[in-house]
Amino acid sequence: DDRRWDRAWRDDRRYDWRGYRDSHRNVYRLPRYVAPRPGFSYRRWYPGYRFDPWFYGSSYWIGNPWQYRLPPAYGDFRWVRYYDDAVLVDLRSGEIVDIIYDVFF
Repeated sequence: DDRRWDRAWRDDRRYDWRGYRDSHRNVYRLPRYVAPRPGFSYRRWYPGYRFDPWFYGSSYWIGNPWQYRLPPAYGDFRWVRYYDDAVLVDLRSGEIVDIIYDVFF
């Protein structure tokens, strides 16, 4: 599926992850993030950056985006967890398509 990602989802009240998180904090409280490479520390990435493949391996996929009130990923896009951020990655290229900072605790 080669459709372009539409960031207008942020205006859709169904995906009000902040409001949902305020009343369901336990859902967003995840185990400590384990970086895929030793010695790596958090960096604040932006859409357009290309992740190295080890950052979007299947063990980092967010299996049920709706659980966190994120829109579904389609085609070769996948939501992945990167530290406390939710990152939408194009699996073909590793490009960050969308990112939400500080989603998780």
